Amino acid sequence: MTRSVQTVLSGLGLATSWTWCIGMFAPIVIGQMFGWPGILAFAIPNVLGCALFGYLRSRRRSMAETHDHAFAMACFSAATVAYQLFFVGWLGGPVLAEAMATERSDGALLGVFVVFGAALALAHLPRPMLWALAALGFVASLATFAFLPWGRMNPLPATGEFTLAQLGFVLPTIVFGFMLSPNLDLTFHRARQEVPEGARPTNFLVFGFAFATMLLLTVCYLKSPQGLTNPAVRAHIVLQLILTSALHLSEIRATALGGRTRGVLIFLALVVGLGAAVLAPLEDTYLRFLGLYGLVFPAYAALALRTVGRPSLWAILGLGVVVAAVVPIIDDAFLNGPGPAAPLAVILPLAAVALIGRRAKST
Repeated sequence: MTRSVQTVLSGLGLATSWTWCIGMFAPIVIGQMFGWPGILAFAIPNVLGCALFGYLRSRRRSMAETHDHAFAMACFSAATVAYQLFFVGWLGGPVLAEAMATERSDGALLGVFVVFGAALALAHLPRPMLWALAALGFVASLATFAFLPWGRMNPLPATGEFTLAQLGFVLPTIVFGFMLSPNLDLTFHRARQEVPEGARPTNFLVFGFAFATMLLLTVCYLKSPQGLTNPAVRAHIVLQLILTSALHLSEIRATALGGRTRGVLIFLALVVGLGAAVLAPLEDTYLRFLGLYGLVFPAYAALALRTVGRPSLWAILGLGVVVAAVVPIIDDAFLNGPGPAAPLAVILPLAAVALIGRRAKST
């Protein structure tokens, strides 16, 4: 296989890895909140922040980061799997329940176990084979464009439930999340480490264009009168949920953590995702999962970037206190409407990271 083919496959596989239930659904929610300006505010930092990941670190630095922050990155992957499982149980549960003439919770259970079982089986494949399947999954998802009702598309709304000024209040959180969360994504590190030292990480350029195409697909079925009921759209979503989960489960299995720790994280991903789908099948739950990637994980990533090696326990606890203090701010912003206090959800954690980093350098 030539280097050019490897680059393309890596970029396309990475696009599948990042096509979560966020990219496939959040534009719909954000469009309802803020109209198409909100969708742009979501998409631009998402694509740029992720594509720049490969250009802002060397292969050697990526290897050091995956070593020093292995547990945090494995937690990131476990949370990501849980998020995908919640999503399929939340939206897929009623569809399966109707098809089987049973309770919604039974449909959610079936959907979660089918996606998790398929993902876990794929995660045991040799890594090159799994990434090749992920690249093929991206190509398969492209076929969804052919099944959309192009002659009956609705226009994107220019406004939503909230104002442009309110979008400005949460824009720092959106940028904070998408610029920093990829630093904890083991699949991003995998793609960067596959590039030889000194070579350009062109696979991230391929990823940027490919993932932007997936976001465009989401916008297209947002405009479609069928929306998520289109069978091709449903097939695309299920395919991407399975492959995303498989890639992250594969990376958890490959970490240097102990076997018991890896097993516990995988089990917790199933329990949390299933529990949320059965006990709290709400859009509020979806948004609270999203908050992990807008606040918790980027805050840790900012701390990791400011420290050499593993952060101390006291540093993590100190940042954890600040993050816990601003959780109600970001929770209220996305559930009830952004207010002037919303930027504090970014400002205070960054201030804490700066203080912690300064103290670490002085000791």
